[in-house]
Amino acid sequence: MPVSSLTASDLAQVTRVAELIRSHQSFLIVGHVRPDGDCIGSQLALGLGLRALGKQVRVYTPGPLMRHLTFLPHAHMVETALDMSFEPEVTAYVDCGGRDRAGQDFEPRGRIINIDHHLSNDHFGDAAYVNTRATAAGEMVYDVLQHLGVELTADIASALYLAIMADSGSFKFSNTVTRTFEIVTELVRAGASPSWIASEFYDTQRPGTLWLKGQILSHLHYECEGRLCWAEITQEMYERAGGESCEPEGLVSELRSIEGVEVSVLIHELAEGGARAGIRSRGTWDVNMIATELGGGGHRNASGCFIRGNYPEVRDRILDVARRHLAQPPAAQQVTAG
Repeated sequence: MPVSSLTASDLAQVTRVAELIRSHQSFLIVGHVRPDGDCIGSQLALGLGLRALGKQVRVYTPGPLMRHLTFLPHAHMVETALDMSFEPEVTAYVDCGGRDRAGQDFEPRGRIINIDHHLSNDHFGDAAYVNTRATAAGEMVYDVLQHLGVELTADIASALYLAIMADSGSFKFSNTVTRTFEIVTELVRAGASPSWIASEFYDTQRPGTLWLKGQILSHLHYECEGRLCWAEITQEMYERAGGESCEPEGLVSELRSIEGVEVSVLIHELAEGGARAGIRSRGTWDVNMIATELGGGGHRNASGCFIRGNYPEVRDRILDVARRHLAQPPAAQQVTAG
């Protein structure tokens, strides 16, 4: 089954990105702070693809890199400390809704490529492929590599499969469409193992992770007549669990699955002060509006934000904005926010 063709607009973007890649030799591929499966999978796939074309490539994420993201072949390519001696001709942002997602102190070098699917992306860079309809950034990296004529090896296919599986919630989120399965079919044909990737990503947990998950689930808060469920992870909880590397994967989405819950919020206290929050919704609730008001962004049903300051005050601000949006029906939410 052939993969559906790109729209004319998307094809034009992919062509521009491919042209910039062909005309340069050295690349720094950068992902976002606290990378997820889509970010790491997309970065690795693009890095392996460019190396196959004879390019010089470094892959960087500001980290931290969680244990369940290190199982892929060539995961050692991902660096969490930037090599300042490397002077790339091109910096390629992958899965970054804005330049700042690569870290407050990160400065791009050379020309800029931007491959992303977040609503908050403003098409920054010299060549941007931004498609908010895409299931994952991995789907878009697939498009770029296909346009470049890169052979789809088992290692590249595995990285892309992880990316798409992770950002589609194992293919159950509303962003999963026909083209998603067309691409995934090609990845499996090329050697990606769905059972192995899912097992390594979802089923390999540290004891501290399960302890932390138990603590969170034992202290859930319900508001707005049960339509809002929120929880927090304090620094004390992280310390008792064994560090932030024990953070449970996808827990904020689990909270959304509770009967009657329409919006879920998981708030993480930051060691340096302030908080970051994952915000999820079901149905027509647009949590990107909530995140945008808080200085973040993402997708309609999955967004997040990062706020510095006094933790209790930041936590209360996040919850106040969520409560206010839930105090009105989804249709009114859109009208008011617009």
